[in-house]
Amino acid sequence: MRSILATLASALLALAIAPSALGQRGGMNVPEHPTRPVVMELFSSQGCGNCPVANANIVKLAERSDVIAITFPVNIWDYLGWDDTFAKPEFTERQKLYNRALGYRGPYTPQVVYSGRLHGPGTNIAQIEERFAVRDISPYAATVSFEKDLVLVSGQLPDKVTKAGIVVAHFHPGLTKVTPGGGANKGKPMTYWNLVTKLEQVGEWKGGAQRFPVRCPEGCVVMVQKGGAEGEILGVVEKH
Repeated sequence: MRSILATLASALLALAIAPSALGQRGGMNVPEHPTRPVVMELFSSQGCGNCPVANANIVKLAERSDVIAITFPVNIWDYLGWDDTFAKPEFTERQKLYNRALGYRGPYTPQVVYSGRLHGPGTNIAQIEERFAVRDISPYAATVSFEKDLVLVSGQLPDKVTKAGIVVAHFHPGLTKVTPGGGANKGKPMTYWNLVTKLEQVGEWKGGAQRFPVRCPEGCVVMVQKGGAEGEILGVVEKH
């Protein structure tokens, strides 16, 4: 009898601990809601001394079932003497447009944008947790799925939204490592998670069911973004 009671007590304790344990994944004590993942876009630079820490944070956060994390290498610090070897002008332009849409004078690194809704620095897990927790956990307005080389977007546009851009971020899945030859991180290894290599907009969603051509040879995230290419994310799917 005592053995049965002990087993029952252990099971009840496991059930009590389980939600908290899940919340600890990624270093944050925030409950997971995989039905509506947060898209975390990290803007990082090889010329940024604080970026290796942010890169490592994103690697950790990507463990969560409700995080879709990608890293955009940007060139805003190239003028200091080291050209970021991964950066492309369109990535830097995306960051600038985000800051304009979010009412911030920016840009800066390391900067994280959360589902196109708000932003913050990527160096401190406590700050990340604070912003991450400001989220809508209801299903996205748009349901997004792959059909071979097509992406199906369906659903209803939210009130006062007339169209949404279909944005595709192509990336190298998993970890990419580099050791800068100059700048703030000279000789220091840097690790990126889902390093973005190409960005494109493939059409506009106007509500209902529409299909868009998307070839995804490595990994990609397809984002349905309010109003255009840098608005709030209304739906998303990841493939890798």
